[in-house]
Amino acid sequence: MSTSTTILNVEDTHENRILVRRILESQGYQVVDAVSALEGIKKAVEIRPDLILMDINLPDLDGFTAVTRIRSFAQLTTVPIIALTARNVMDDRERAKAIGCDDYLSKPFDFEELIASVAKYIAAGHKPEAPATKREHYLKEQNVGLIEELERKLNDLKVAYERLKHFEEAKSNFISVASHELRTPLTVIHSYTQMLQMLPAINGDETAKELLAGVARGAARLKDIMDDMVSVIRMELANKDLKFAPVSVRSILNSVETEQNRAAAGRNLTIETDIAKDLPIINGDTNQLHSALSRIVSNAIKYTPDGGRISISARLLPKTADEDQTFVQIIVTDTGVGIALDKQKLIFEKFSTAENVALHSTSKTQFMGGGAGLGLTIARGVIESHNGRIWVESSGYDPETLPGSKFFIILPAQ
Repeated sequence: MSTSTTILNVEDTHENRILVRRILESQGYQVVDAVSALEGIKKAVEIRPDLILMDINLPDLDGFTAVTRIRSFAQLTTVPIIALTARNVMDDRERAKAIGCDDYLSKPFDFEELIASVAKYIAAGHKPEAPATKREHYLKEQNVGLIEELERKLNDLKVAYERLKHFEEAKSNFISVASHELRTPLTVIHSYTQMLQMLPAINGDETAKELLAGVARGAARLKDIMDDMVSVIRMELANKDLKFAPVSVRSILNSVETEQNRAAAGRNLTIETDIAKDLPIINGDTNQLHSALSRIVSNAIKYTPDGGRISISARLLPKTADEDQTFVQIIVTDTGVGIALDKQKLIFEKFSTAENVALHSTSKTQFMGGGAGLGLTIARGVIESHNGRIWVESSGYDPETLPGSKFFIILPAQ
């Protein structure tokens, strides 16, 4: 066996690649790795290996499809291919042989068996198949054509995914830079506004006081938006700085109710609570959970017309036969406009809102008031960082019949 003998190992599992590489390199073979079918096909064409080890379960195309494609290249028709798989499917061995594999080894394979099979087929080469009938020839041509088309589509999808990933990273970078860069001039505006409000000349001028109060409100609103942007970036970077400790859900919900009652009172909204007495302590970050639940209730206030009702309930879910963990369920229900079925997942994404942003006004509490579309994104990030779940249920959006919405939050108890 020559030290220049090259083996292409197409395997997506890192541990398996390392194991095979160590076994074969100990025998003097040169090993080239590929982690997907498309990469395996590309490398097979580039290096024309002396033998190919092909995993059947790959993340893009399955190994059988990859082998069919490899065999369509004239320079690879004589390269022996050994299929490796952990699948236990009855006809896999026959399928492997039919599409052009020389051997078929089941995982976990015996080291000696692998070494012997590799040595055997490198020495013997690939045995040409029996001449195909005309029908088999046409079917094979058709299969190769379909695989080529699929290969092109997968490559197109890969390129599109990389572009979307780049745009998403660029957007996140822009948000981070913009929010931080805006803080300095905003701090100046806020400080000078406070200084002006303390001047005796301003205190005696009601018009000036009103104008400065408007500037202060606008600056405070802009600060809230920038804080939300920073919170989203922290969630995405997994830099949440959560301080876990025993937490009372009852105390957090009572605090949220008190806080949001001030906003609700101005629009004649009623907030009701129904919190079970047997709620257990959970492990979490009090401030972050308060922020998340407050955002959810604030969202309910925003999309409920004046005179409506928001209810907050919490209870301990009973254990199921398949689940040892107990969970606390929190439900925030409103009598508002509801959410369209096609938007019930999108509202948790960055900058998403349930209505036409061109038709609403910018306000945190006004009915249908606008915002940056980050509140529910942040809430979901906090809840998921506590190993919880959040989703919404609504029969649809209708500002006339007011079907309302229900937000469900599940958090693991201690």
